[in-house]
Amino acid sequence: MSSFKPGGKKWGRQWVGIFGGAAIGWALTLVIPGLEERFGMLTVLLWSAAIGGILTSLDGFMRAGAALTRRDNRALNLLVGLGIPILLLVVLYLVAR
Repeated sequence: MSSFKPGGKKWGRQWVGIFGGAAIGWALTLVIPGLEERFGMLTVLLWSAAIGGILTSLDGFMRAGAALTRRDNRALNLLVGLGIPILLLVVLYLVAR
């Protein structure tokens, strides 16, 4: 059973990462106006929020990678765990084309 339940410690930490990332993205657009001109405020906010959420849940990606590799190599497990959503997005893109 997964330990990732709404209202749990990890769930709250991920939300803090999402909002913290969005706040950092907003601050970056204020400091570097070229970001907002080039990509738009909403795009910068969404990407920075996604990166913040990913950074606060790296242990979950490592557990997912460990389930597939069955190894104790943290770097390998992290790469495999991060590759799972990327692979799913590529498959969805290819199917939707």
